[in-house]
Amino acid sequence: MGKVVLYTAKLSPPGRSVELTAKALGLELEINPVNLLAGDHLKPEFVKMNPQHTIPLIIDEDGTVVYDSHAINIYLATKYGKDDSLYPNDIATRAKINAALHFDSGVLFARLRFYLEPILYYGSVETPQDRIDYLYKAYELLNDTLVNDYIVGNKLTLADLSCIASIASVHAIFPIDKSKYPKLAAWVERVSTLPYYKKTNQEGAEELASLYRAKLEENRQKAKKLAIMNPVLYYDDASPPVRSVLLTISALDINDKIDMKWINLFGADHLKPDFVNINPLHTVPVLTDEELILTDSHAILTYLCDVYGQGTNFSLGDPKQRAIVLNRLCFNNSVLFQRDAELMRKIFRKQLRDISTHLKPVEEAIDYLEIYLKTSKFVACDKLTVADFSIVATLSTAESVCPISSSRWPKVKAWYEEMQKLPYYNDANQVGLTKLRAKLNSILNA
Repeated sequence: MGKVVLYTAKLSPPGRSVELTAKALGLELEINPVNLLAGDHLKPEFVKMNPQHTIPLIIDEDGTVVYDSHAINIYLATKYGKDDSLYPNDIATRAKINAALHFDSGVLFARLRFYLEPILYYGSVETPQDRIDYLYKAYELLNDTLVNDYIVGNKLTLADLSCIASIASVHAIFPIDKSKYPKLAAWVERVSTLPYYKKTNQEGAEELASLYRAKLEENRQKAKKLAIMNPVLYYDDASPPVRSVLLTISALDINDKIDMKWINLFGADHLKPDFVNINPLHTVPVLTDEELILTDSHAILTYLCDVYGQGTNFSLGDPKQRAIVLNRLCFNNSVLFQRDAELMRKIFRKQLRDISTHLKPVEEAIDYLEIYLKTSKFVACDKLTVADFSIVATLSTAESVCPISSSRWPKVKAWYEEMQKLPYYNDANQVGLTKLRAKLNSILNA
């Protein structure tokens, strides 16, 4: 009796059907394990043997290569069978066995594969109910087919050895209900009495079911982690409002908790359809946190404080402190930033010949800020708040064309210098400010 090499995996129902057939024939196989999850079947040396890169595959002693379990089983039974009991010579009987092999290939194993593949290989966490229903329908079809003790007649054939490998695997995941499928359940019990059945088939089926459950749980845990997505900040640090958010993120030490997506304002990224779908105002910054979309820096600042600032100096839990911080944010939004933004728009549109004649609105806004700083160390109170970040980002931009005079605005000057000493000021504000000033200078000096 020749030496036959079998490339297979214990988890593979088709592979197990070949091993069952070999046991029934009394044929010893040389087993070469193939790790499907590790991609062994995709390696060049295996694909050279089987371009379809599937298992099982056999190489006979004469070099004959056969793949597809049903073809292999027929080959082995025909060549190595001591008689024709597993694959009778009778044409009608063979036709029935062939039909059962095709039923296993096209229904039983196909439906099991389509159920398991997304979970084992592609990280799926759920399977459509219709795929489960198809498996139960396969039970029903085979149950109705069983009019005798075995699938074809009253003797064990290749039909049973092929189908039982698939059915046992499904059964380990979705147990067969004896009341609904009595003939199927009886057939499984009958075949399972084979002396080589447990080690050759049952253990592999149970191992496949265990792997399925483990992978399903692993996929679900990964999905949970992915579902907890970091908020995303759409930004261009040339923008003063963006820089106020960057200062806040640094102050709260949450840089690793915010994902950043750069929107190139000078490259008109903010006008592209994908971004406009997120923010119809086509402005930055924008913060998205799952279904929440915030399109105003001041709203973003307070949200970040509420989510990440609890228990820190940046908490806005005290109603009075929250009110004064919001008041200063409104001052920045409606007065300081609007006046600075109007001046900057005129510069970028090249509508100004003499900037000095257009500085009065900005200077008046800084006058108001000077008054605020006469009553507290920082713009809202005696401690640093997000109001300071919002205003310093705007003021540092305005200072590009309107220098802060210590004689006119001594409090503002001192506060501004104090803000520049913050350890994160350079990265969060100065870097973007430098980019903006370079663009301004290129226009002003043109």
